[in-house]
Amino acid sequence: MPTGDTIAAVASPPGRSTRALIRVSGPDAPAIAHELCNLKDFPRAVRPALLLLGSAGFQPASSSSSSSSSSPPPLPLLALTFPAPNSFTGEHTLELLLPGNPHLVRLVLDTLLARPGVRQAEPGEFSARAYLNGKLTLQQAEGIAQRIAAETADQLAAADALMDGSHAARLRAHADALTTGLALVEAGVDFSDQEDVVPIAPADLAARLTAVRDDLGAILGPAPRAADRDRPEAVLVGPPNAGKSTLFNALLGRPRALVSEHAGTTRDALAESLDLSPHAPGAGTITLVDLAGLGDAGIDEIDTAAQRLARERIARADVLIWCDPTGRFEAAAFPASNKPTIRVRTKSDLASRNATDASGGMTIPVCALDHTNLATLRRAIADASGQAAPAGAVALPRHRRAMARTAEHLAAALSSFDPDAPALPEPELTAAALRSALDALGELTGPVGTEDLLARVFSAFCVGK
Repeated sequence: MPTGDTIAAVASPPGRSTRALIRVSGPDAPAIAHELCNLKDFPRAVRPALLLLGSAGFQPASSSSSSSSSSPPPLPLLALTFPAPNSFTGEHTLELLLPGNPHLVRLVLDTLLARPGVRQAEPGEFSARAYLNGKLTLQQAEGIAQRIAAETADQLAAADALMDGSHAARLRAHADALTTGLALVEAGVDFSDQEDVVPIAPADLAARLTAVRDDLGAILGPAPRAADRDRPEAVLVGPPNAGKSTLFNALLGRPRALVSEHAGTTRDALAESLDLSPHAPGAGTITLVDLAGLGDAGIDEIDTAAQRLARERIARADVLIWCDPTGRFEAAAFPASNKPTIRVRTKSDLASRNATDASGGMTIPVCALDHTNLATLRRAIADASGQAAPAGAVALPRHRRAMARTAEHLAAALSSFDPDAPALPEPELTAAALRSALDALGELTGPVGTEDLLARVFSAFCVGK
């Protein structure tokens, strides 16, 4: 993602609307405002303007008669100008508010992109520039993405906590508590040969660590994703020869799984990354898994083992994509689950018009060969993946992974001593676990250095008295 040039993109949702917003950020924004909108200066202001459509400069009204009759007339709009550094990105920024006709929006964006030195912004690039220019913290930038993807009030509240800094302040308070605890434990290591010096009592340390661990558990929610998985996992399930592998390849856009008319061809769990952001704004990357077909009995020992593996992956998956070419979706042929489930009638070009879903649920008819409804299915997978996180939890995988690791190290620290003992039996082991917890939490709050620990030692534990 290069910086220093000028970028432009539509900043409002796609589709027809009353108004649309196009954002331009970079050093050429004042020149664009002058040459295309005839704005002589670039103050922080909102002004009506006329945008000349096309790549030429602005033509005064007196010379309009000499212009080509095929040239479109200037477009009335509102121009919002933000000189650097007083803008969202910290760069010169021009925002154009215009009628939300998709064809008109595309024409205006093409006019901007036709200028030398102006390019289409990459996903998240405006927020990335705001972060690089010190206008946003990393957590606030992540909060923007989470707010876009939020589907419930709890998820929106979690995004707001990232954006307003309250979530960061909550984690920093925990980091401060752990830093103080670690400083006192390490001070105890230095005085381990003096029985009358106890920098922190085990009961006090246990209370401190338990409070941090419990609050991290509350943020994570009742069922956090395993620490070794940083993205939602969606699995293709169904009977043998249901078209799962063909659909797997079609969703990925490349041949990855072996496809055959013979049952039992898939003998392993094939996992690949699938980026859903081009199809669902705000969505991210998931892990898509192709599994062996589930039947009454395995064809042979290898197929039986493959089905056992498939049921294990189903148990740990976040989203189930139930494939059935008959469209009946009989519950008896499918493992009972309360996970988000997408019913897909595969081979829809061959399925009977009279096929009905026995479960009464919604069904997406898909043909992987001609890509019928694949875009709809990708959006459904993105929606279901967003529902997979526990309600109210901070659903960003990076945060969940760091906090889950922190909680694990805190549990190890708590198990290294008896809270009712007069002193820590092995303060070195307790200190090592606390340091690991701080390192994990430091991924979100910033690392804690030796200077921080020394400051805590001399402020919280007066060595000289």
